[in-house]
Amino acid sequence: MGADETRHAGALHEVRAATRATHEALDAALPDGLHGVDDYTRYLGALLPLAQWLADSWSPAWPEELACWYDSERVDCLRADLAALDAPASGSAMASAATPAEWLGGCYVMEGSALGARVLSRHVDALVNERPEVADARQFMRHLGRDPKRWRCFAGRLDALPADAVADAVRGARRGFAMVYRNLVPHGVPA
Repeated sequence: MGADETRHAGALHEVRAATRATHEALDAALPDGLHGVDDYTRYLGALLPLAQWLADSWSPAWPEELACWYDSERVDCLRADLAALDAPASGSAMASAATPAEWLGGCYVMEGSALGARVLSRHVDALVNERPEVADARQFMRHLGRDPKRWRCFAGRLDALPADAVADAVRGARRGFAMVYRNLVPHGVPA
């Protein structure tokens, strides 16, 4: 059996299907987007633990082709934005991802959030008119939006996972969505 025959072409589909309910629950937690500083602060605070987990979990021993998804700057941007909003920037320590595929599943949540950030950044721009302190709290949004082609590249990488790694990717994506949900909707239970 050749290398191409061991690949699973539907990893992205499987990860998306396995996390659809929690993703929809997250969307429902901010049904109108970010229309107030409280919404924006919750959004940033909810993504910080995920960004921290991804940064802490990365292993330089993992395959080199995954290194482009490692991004420790996200944590710094989130912390700076939360500080500009006088909000706590805490994240609980999480056990590291066990495998590169699990970590890549967590990246699915973060990379997907960059797509939504394009819409949400307009909401944040509008908040600046009402609350000038928001002007100093836009590093993360700018950072997420810096490469519009990034999602397409990421989706291709996720789909290139071998079939035996898809379950780990699903586990990582579920873990990532659960982290964000738990921090966006306090005392909530992920769907």
